[in-house]
Amino acid sequence: MPGEHSTCTLPDGSVLAYEILGAHHLGDALPLVLVCGMAMAREDWIRLSTTWARTRPVLVYDHRGMGDSTSPPGNVGTDEFTIETLARDLSFLIGHLGWKDVAILGFSMGGVVTQQMLVLPYHPTDPTPLPFRTTHVILASTRSEVLCDPRHGLQTLPEPSNGPRKPPTNAGRYENIRRLIETTVDASWLRAHGEHLDFMVQRVMSGRPRSMHIISRQQKALQLFDFAALLEKLPADLPVLVIHGEADQVIPFECSKGLLERIAGSRFVEVGPEPGKLPTLTFGHNFTLYFPTPIWDDLVNNFLRVPEEHNEDEDKGGRGG
Repeated sequence: MPGEHSTCTLPDGSVLAYEILGAHHLGDALPLVLVCGMAMAREDWIRLSTTWARTRPVLVYDHRGMGDSTSPPGNVGTDEFTIETLARDLSFLIGHLGWKDVAILGFSMGGVVTQQMLVLPYHPTDPTPLPFRTTHVILASTRSEVLCDPRHGLQTLPEPSNGPRKPPTNAGRYENIRRLIETTVDASWLRAHGEHLDFMVQRVMSGRPRSMHIISRQQKALQLFDFAALLEKLPADLPVLVIHGEADQVIPFECSKGLLERIAGSRFVEVGPEPGKLPTLTFGHNFTLYFPTPIWDDLVNNFLRVPEEHNEDEDKGGRGG
């Protein structure tokens, strides 16, 4: 379950809830920002966030309207809700913390938000400099273009209604959420971890029932973004690691090729027994559920290793909110 959290009020009155794990490392290690995918709350990172926080500050937060975060005051659903909105939220939050250098890991929708944020300085009508420097990027199970094939994407949730409607039964909600989560793993994981799947469903049902209409809005936002042509403007010396499983049922494995083609500094994760590599690419959409945590710890720490001369006289910390 999520711990005590801090808050950041956005310009439109929305409030983002966030936590900084491993805050005692501020100033000594590069902070890692974790950007949630669709339907996620910050607690869903716990398996890996607590591992990475042993050696560095790790920022986890809830997108607007999700978890402990709120939408703008007023009529719910009348605010602008786009991938760009979520990207500007993320930039504002990091700026609020005063961090000068950060690494960012975006998963699924979070990877789309991360890319959108990185190209804000090249926005065609509202270019916006970022108030920090992104030193490393990890894009996991994500894409740079809208998916047009209806066979892909998370299980569609029932459309919210503007008028009165009969509330769904607990059994109906359970089944909808279970089908959504099942698409994020592959058949072999389901066979081995059926009991854990039930725990995940129950956690969503008990912890974020008011967020279901926000998830529907996230789905719509993921059909409207358009920034792929701007990715070529990213600096070639920005290291970007692409992680994608061949068993991904939500975002086709082939989408990783688009990232590698458009982002000059990108490379695909390596496979092998050595630290910093994955043992196999046979894993589903939710990469956090696969492989022992030391494998992910080694992978991230190897990728984020900064040369000593780069660290000298640089302030990697900031206020912890």
